[in-house]
Amino acid sequence: MTRRKKGVHLPAELTILTRLSQEYGHAEPAIAQAAPDRFKQPVAEEQWRRLTRELRENFAAPDRKRMQLLATGIREGLLWCDETMDRYCRLTCPGCRDFCCDADGIYFDLADLIYLLVLESDLPAGQTRPRRGDPCRYLAREGCILPRMCRPFICTWYLCEPQMALLAAEPIPFQKKLTAVLQLVRRCRQQLLALHEGQAAANR
Repeated sequence: MTRRKKGVHLPAELTILTRLSQEYGHAEPAIAQAAPDRFKQPVAEEQWRRLTRELRENFAAPDRKRMQLLATGIREGLLWCDETMDRYCRLTCPGCRDFCCDADGIYFDLADLIYLLVLESDLPAGQTRPRRGDPCRYLAREGCILPRMCRPFICTWYLCEPQMALLAAEPIPFQKKLTAVLQLVRRCRQQLLALHEGQAAANR
């Protein structure tokens, strides 16, 4: 007899992510190939204002209840990760000579912006940088000036080698929980973007 593989028990306070995880099961959801993301690149401030204004004006939520559930689940997961991620950053970033924040590829993408729109939050004042090679506009001396729920998801998703070493030193159950939460947040973002793209295609 083959034993059924047990899933990871999420923290009890993550009620919405737990509900969504029960819907997803263990299978990776099928996601249609997305169009190139015109937001995920260096953008000058004037162009950014135009792009975000157009996005806000044309935004439609075909299934607002579902989109709000997904966006709330994303926020719930990010807030749960915040204390751990901030601790890892305090332990690793001060001695770092190659900040991840300044790496190429650290940008707001469309999923970040749709998530904020669904939550009726302010969109970022600008992209992380107007030109490749520029430092992140949100990186201050004491760290990121944005709350975690408003940062690009890549800033939470990516852990550098020293941070991975810190995670590896945590108790195994905690490692599994953190990984499961991040994976679920990623799935919620994919589903949120798929709903938006489906509506956008229908309006063309």
